[in-house]
Amino acid sequence: MTTTLTARGPEDLLAAVPVVLGFRPQESLVMLTFGAARPFHARVDLPPPGDPAGVAEAVQALLGPSLVHQVARVAFVVYSADPAPAARLAAALVPAFVADGVEVLEVLRVHDGAWCSVPIRAGGVETPPVRFDDTHHRFSAQAVFEGRVTLGSREELRATLAPCPDARERWGAHIAGLPDPGPADVARVHALLAGWVASGEQPDDEGAALVLRAVTLVDVRDVALYAVTRATSPDHLRVWSALLRGAPDEQVPDTAAVTAFCAWLSGHGALAWCALDRCFEVDADHRLGACLAQCLERALPPTAWEEVADDDTGRRDSA
Repeated sequence: MTTTLTARGPEDLLAAVPVVLGFRPQESLVMLTFGAARPFHARVDLPPPGDPAGVAEAVQALLGPSLVHQVARVAFVVYSADPAPAARLAAALVPAFVADGVEVLEVLRVHDGAWCSVPIRAGGVETPPVRFDDTHHRFSAQAVFEGRVTLGSREELRATLAPCPDARERWGAHIAGLPDPGPADVARVHALLAGWVASGEQPDDEGAALVLRAVTLVDVRDVALYAVTRATSPDHLRVWSALLRGAPDEQVPDTAAVTAFCAWLSGHGALAWCALDRCFEVDADHRLGACLAQCLERALPPTAWEEVADDDTGRRDSA
């Protein structure tokens, strides 16, 4: 489901951030974009103090995708107790974006339930803090109505994909007794995934072990990816998140990459990054993981996969 939020002022912008990210950011720089054919939103960590290269890197990480997607307007929100990093970022972001024809609507700093407007010019002073409460905002109510969960922090979001020791032990024991995966597992995995997605049930021990053992095969990963549509991606994400939590280390990279794909396709970019964190912790050079990371860094929309999938289907049909 696509959530449409219309912001009319600073407090609307601030209420939109946790809804579009899925969590309440801390020590972060957030960019909201407007006026593009495919708007997107992004979050990066605050650069360390006294790190001009880190500031320049943050500017480029946000400006590059904005230009590619022909963004017309942006707003920045800096989450920090310290006004200094917000001022440094504003001084770098605003000239860079304006020089490339992107209008900067606002630069805000948020801390402890209050916001200030950050000065754009050197020597400027922040506006006095204004208290706000986004928990009772209409955007929050809309998100609840649509079934979107907002967590308290990125760490809480990461925890939804954290290893489950009990499942890892059970599934690892089942995997140890299975033969090496082969071509016959493609159909078996497809049937198991389709059943869990359709029924809403969680993976059972034997089925989970078979899928995790086979997902190391490229053909199995392909059938898992092509089974996902934007409409069914939340259900596939539910299944693969459960599989990732119980996956033994050897199966984590492939399972995490498919989980990240499902998260990206369902519009949960932040959760996709959390899944990729788990992937790269075990295999820093995982090819599918690296491909998905590039998609996220370039702010490619989920519709890009539909174009690829349709093209591939056409090739197979004509073969």
